[in-house]
This record gives sequence, structure tokens and C-alpha cells, in this order.
Amino acid sequence: MILDFTISNFRSIREPQTISFEATKDTHLEDYYIVRKGNYRILKMAVILGANASGKSNVVRAFEMLPLLILNPCENKTSKIEYKKFALDNEYANKDSVMAVNFLCGEQKYRYEVHFNNEMITAESLQRHPFGELRPHKVFERTTDKDTRLSSIKWGDKFRSNANTRDLNINLLHNRTVFGAFMKSNVDIPWMKGICDWVDLYIHPPVISSQQSLAEFVTNKIADNHIDRQLMTLQMQKADIGISEFKVERNAKSGVKIQLVHKGKDGGVPLDFEDESGGTQRYYELSGILLMLVNKPQLLAIDELECRLHPDLYTHFITTFLRNTNESQIVFTTHAREFLADKDLFRDDTVWFTEKNDEGATDLYSLADFGSDVLRDSTNRYNVYRAGRLGAVPRLEDTFFVKSDNERTNGENN
Repeated sequence: MILDFTISNFRSIREPQTISFEATKDTHLEDYYIVRKGNYRILKMAVILGANASGKSNVVRAFEMLPLLILNPCENKTSKIEYKKFALDNEYANKDSVMAVNFLCGEQKYRYEVHFNNEMITAESLQRHPFGELRPHKVFERTTDKDTRLSSIKWGDKFRSNANTRDLNINLLHNRTVFGAFMKSNVDIPWMKGICDWVDLYIHPPVISSQQSLAEFVTNKIADNHIDRQLMTLQMQKADIGISEFKVERNAKSGVKIQLVHKGKDGGVPLDFEDESGGTQRYYELSGILLMLVNKPQLLAIDELECRLHPDLYTHFITTFLRNTNESQIVFTTHAREFLADKDLFRDDTVWFTEKNDEGATDLYSLADFGSDVLRDSTNRYNVYRAGRLGAVPRLEDTFFVKSDNERTNGENN
């Protein structure tokens, strides 16, 4: 599970911003929201609120960038690392981007940090802290000479291996992470394979509707028996959208086809997926994702979770996730602020806000950061947010149109 994730110089995020899944001491809704591993209390969920263009989606995209650096190494020396830096400050065009993550894998806590730009990985470090031990151990530190573009690794005392070091160095190009070099090498390093497998299996590609066909993805998972059909049917029935079952057909020419069967006067009536409402399509997609999260531990970032969903259905999805998952995590963006009025639905430490500062950079902060001068236990969070006392709301101006000089003149002549 992920404890926290820090991002800087990535899209609208300039200075380091951290989203944390470590729970505060508050025991509110503990049985639903918190997973205990070793001495850690880890939250299953983080929700990000903020105005349009405040950077919410860029936090989601960062959860996609980190696995790409680890699992999808550049093919050769001329390949670029494709991403966008902070564009509103020329100083940052020449600065590295940095991502750092604290996570639990097996009975170990790891901290991984990577510095990079479009040309190269300039620095990396990995620390390991076994459960029950007082101090972390250095696993490796990697540096790259920006002039020669040659990289070197310094291994911690417990991780030195001349043979493995030689083999990794052969594939450690300036534009590959150490993990990327491992993915290209014929070496046996069990702990490194364990981390790569964890990243591959745990951090799911983000759900960004404009970038992928999520319905096709879910349908293929059903066709390959990675999603249980009976549970999927039951989940759709519970949503009260009139679906009694669904049919999946696969052929070589047209690929996978999905039909949802509706309750009709004379029995079930199958309709093509394309003819369904946007809300029905969205909940079909999210139902498949939900069952994947319940079936095995995964982290999933979702942009605009409430998109095309009735507020009750949106809440139903969240509640079902919290009640039925064990070590899965979700982080999602939303504009549906009304849940803040229901203290029985959320914890303060699960709510995050994004706000653009005067220089156009995203600031990320938690509802749990506010003191008792702003929030008390009895305070209605929704009313305080609506009043603008928590920030992260649009700074709207008046609703009057300003007429041009020509329009004024024509009006006066008439």
C-alpha cells in the first residue's frame, strides 16, 4: 500500500506537493477506512476537491507517470522521457522533476525517489525499512553525469553484488531508472523483482475517460474471466438502473461486444451498450473496476468519479468500496462537494483540496490541516467550504457583460 506520494515540477505542480494516505489519530470510521499493517494505519481512500483547472487531474496523471518510469524503460539512448513540466515559470524549464513515494511491500517499508527530465534520469535513491527495525537501510543511490550521460550506482552494505551490479550497469542508460535497467537485464534480484511486480500489479493505470475506452477494458476482463460475471450482474442490479443481466460476445472480426439486458413487459430485452445512457455506461465501467479492487489489492486513481452519475449512485460506489475491500486504495477527483455535509460518510484526513496560487501553480492541502479556529467536530464542512473559508473554490467575478464602444454608440443612435 502507498503511504504518501510527493510530486514537483510536473504539469501544473511546481513546488513539492504531497498527498498522504497515513491516517491521523482520529478513530472516526476506523473500521471502514483504515488498514493496519505493522505499526502503520493506512487510509483506503483520498478524494480531491477543487475548482476547474486547479490541478486535480494532474495529481491523477502523476500516479500514471511513476509506474511508467519504473516498468517502461526507454528503448535506446535517443529516446525521450515524455511528460510536461511546469510551464508558467521559465526557471523550471531547466529544473528536474522529482517524484518520491513511501510504500509497503511485503513486510518492508520502502522510500523511492527519482529525479528526471525529458532527457535523462539524473538521480535515484531507494531505502528499505523492515518492520520491527529501528533504522532504514540504504539499498542504492544512482547518479548520472549530465555531460557524459554516464550513470553509476552505489549499493548499500546489505545489497552489494558485483555480478548484479555489472549486469545492471550494462543496461543502465541515462534515460532509464535502475528498475528500468532491471526490466531489460537477465539478472536474478528477488527483492527488485518483488518491487517491480508490486508496481505492476498494485498501481492500476488511472481512469481518465478522455484517454481510454474503459468499457472495452472491463468487457475484456469479463470475457477473460478476470471479473466474475455473477458478481458483476448483482452489482448492476443493486444500482437500480433496470439491468437484469448482460451478454458478452467475442469474435475475431468485431472484437468484444456487450449488451445489457433490461427488464421488459415480456421478459428481458438486450440493448447494445452504445444505446445506453451515459450514466448506465459509466456505472457498468465502474462496477467492473470495483470488483477488481475487491478481488485483489490495487491502487486506482480516478478522474471525476461522479461523472454522469446520480449523487446517490456515486455515494453507493464509495460505500461499497469501503465495506468490501481489504488493502485496495482509491484516489479520485470530484466536483460533488455535497458529501462534506455528511460527517458519517468521510474522515477529514481523506479530503484534499487543490488551489492555484497567484503564479498559476497547484497547491495541495488536506482538510485535516485546518485547526479548531476554522473547524470543530460539530462544524458542517460543506457550509464552510461553500463559504470559501477552506479555499479551493472558483474565484468568480460579476455576471455583467461589458459592451464595446461600437455597441454603446449604436445603442445611443437607436
